Parts: sequence; C-alpha cells; structure tokens
Amino acid sequence: MNPIRSRSNIKIILIFGTIIATGIGVMFVFFGNDDESGSVENSSGFFIRENAIYVAEQSPSNTVSVSIVRLEKPGFAVVHDDINEAPGEILGTSNLIISGETADSLLITLSRSTLDGETIYVMLHFDNGDGIFDLTKDKPVIDPVTNEPITMIVVISQDAAEPDTVNFY
Repeated sequence: MNPIRSRSNIKIILIFGTIIATGIGVMFVFFGNDDESGSVENSSGFFIRENAIYVAEQSPSNTVSVSIVRLEKPGFAVVHDDINEAPGEILGTSNLIISGETADSLLITLSRSTLDGETIYVMLHFDNGDGIFDLTKDKPVIDPVTNEPITMIVVISQDAAEPDTVNFY
C-alpha cells in the first residue's frame, strides 16, 4: 500500500470526523431542549420554571394580588410578613391552586393591612393532598437551582402602579 495515499485517507477521515462532530455540537447548542433546570419555554418566549411566582409591587392594602403562579402539582401561595429580612408570620393564604398556571391574577386576603415601606414574602407551598393549607404538612416548594423556597419578595409602596397583566402562554 502506498504510504502517501494512506496518509491522505487518514487526513480525509479526520476532516470529515471533525465536520460531523462540529455539526452535532452546533445542533445540541441551537436545537437541544434537554434543560435539566426545570425551565420550560412558552409562546411568549420567556423561560419560566415548572414552579414559579410573580407578584408586582403592591399598594398598602388588606389583599395581595399575585399575577402569575405556576405549579407542577397542587399547592398554595402564602403571604408572610418580614422578620429580620426573612419570611415571618403568615398574613394570608390562597385557596388551593391546581397544577399548571393561573389564568388570572390571584387575590389573597390578609389578616391585617400592609403598610407603606413594608416588605412581604409570597412563598409557594405544595399541598400534601388534603386540599387544606397546613404549615406543618404543606412544605415550601424548593427551587432546584438555589435549594431555597420559591419566594417573591415584595415591597409595599403607596406609589405602586396598578400591575400590568402578565400572560405566559
């Protein structure tokens, strides 16, 4: 066998191998949909996790309006007051939220009115299966990335604008 021809064949094989490997890599980068973080894309183009919450800035009131809740299984949105920059006493709890995403904003009635400048926390909890919120049985929903409860920190402001409608379809 001709050694020059053999080297030429090896070069051709290496070139084609490199092209194929590069093509596969590009496909994974641009078309891969294997996101292990629990995020999903919806038609709005936003990526949100299987469990998520969004609460806009709120005016002082005895209610809190939750714009978006997304839960992979039934649960609750629970409003806590602030104790030393951490969730404290429960001020209010939503009714049972079915799995999926809320279509409309969710209004939670509080045990007292919030105050201008106050910070509150709205935390997601999974239901234990009985449909009734119990802090000892309905554990917080944990973010798989941060290993912390999924919580929205909200500042109460007299100047808060009426929240816009947020839709994730």
